[in-house]
Amino acid sequence: MPTRVFDIAIIGGGVIGLTLARELGARGAKVAVIDAGDAVPQATPAAAGMLAPSFENCEEFGGPSEALYRLGSRSLELWKSYAAALEEETGIFIDYRNDGALGLSYRDAQTQDLAEQAVRVKKLGGAAEMISGAEARALEPALSKEVAAALYAPEDAQVDPRRVMAALTVSLNALDVEMVRTRVLSLGEGDAARQFASADGDVFAAEKIVVAAGAVSGLTPRGLVYPVKGEATAVAAEVVLTRVVRAPGAYLCPKAEGRLVIGATEELGPLIDHHSVSDAAIAGLRANAGRAVPALETAKELERWTGLRPGTPDGAPIMGRDKEGRFLALGHYRNGVLHAPAAAEAMAALILGETPPFDLAPFDPRRFGPGRFSPGQGG
Repeated sequence: MPTRVFDIAIIGGGVIGLTLARELGARGAKVAVIDAGDAVPQATPAAAGMLAPSFENCEEFGGPSEALYRLGSRSLELWKSYAAALEEETGIFIDYRNDGALGLSYRDAQTQDLAEQAVRVKKLGGAAEMISGAEARALEPALSKEVAAALYAPEDAQVDPRRVMAALTVSLNALDVEMVRTRVLSLGEGDAARQFASADGDVFAAEKIVVAAGAVSGLTPRGLVYPVKGEATAVAAEVVLTRVVRAPGAYLCPKAEGRLVIGATEELGPLIDHHSVSDAAIAGLRANAGRAVPALETAKELERWTGLRPGTPDGAPIMGRDKEGRFLALGHYRNGVLHAPAAAEAMAALILGETPPFDLAPFDPRRFGPGRFSPGQGG
């Protein structure tokens, strides 16, 4: 028999799970978040917090590129008020900045790729324009003279994911959302589909279960959500840059208190050690960052880390229900922080039996074919 029974149980304590819990809690639902904590490598604390739909292109995966862009742009718009409300509610500064982003090119082929992306974004109603290297340096004087051109996305933004997670935790406490610290190892099937078992040997049940777990939880749909390891570093760089800069081989995100994040590598395939950080990988990121912004070549390293992004075959998230009727909020890859407010409003509506504010069909797990969207067991 289950030891605990919940109304709504969200399995996963990343930004998607916590934002959804806040949305549901604010609407009066009784919610519990089941969080594995450090027992499972997380994506959110390792992220840079870029809110940059202008640079995402799902076409390379054969996925729903227009739907993905519209999800990102909707959520970017929501972040304007969401950030202010979260800060006012909790008193925690989350370092939201809406001063745009620059994507750099050094040569003609890179410029052409960026120009094509700018055309895609403008066709979808977004703001993006190509500017010269001199114009880019006028916006960011620390940029290298090697920069030949740039895609300027004036509406893109960023937050500090660690601060966001701290604020969400305070918000959930105020909403009486219960936090259960344990790792879920398996989900029930058939008559036991409303049950799940933890690593501590407990069995829980919930009227509604939401799977918002990470890439290596073992609960994600078989073969459809997989880990993409990313390594990053932070350096001391007081007022070197004022906005996000995406250079070939590295992105640069200035944060509060003189901290600047440089990321991130991408590693697919079997991962022996989720937590290791390669000296060679960090050196490569630093070299690419220094090429774009020479002042960063000698910047002091503050920390380095790794995280696991939840990738999917077509690069788009999974939002919908599995064959057992559980709700899935998975696979946001490198855009979990960006997507969080929009994903929360849509999934909350679905969970509460309402019509979501936008079409979730492009993100439904059934797009991958029958029999491939039932969460697995432990791992």
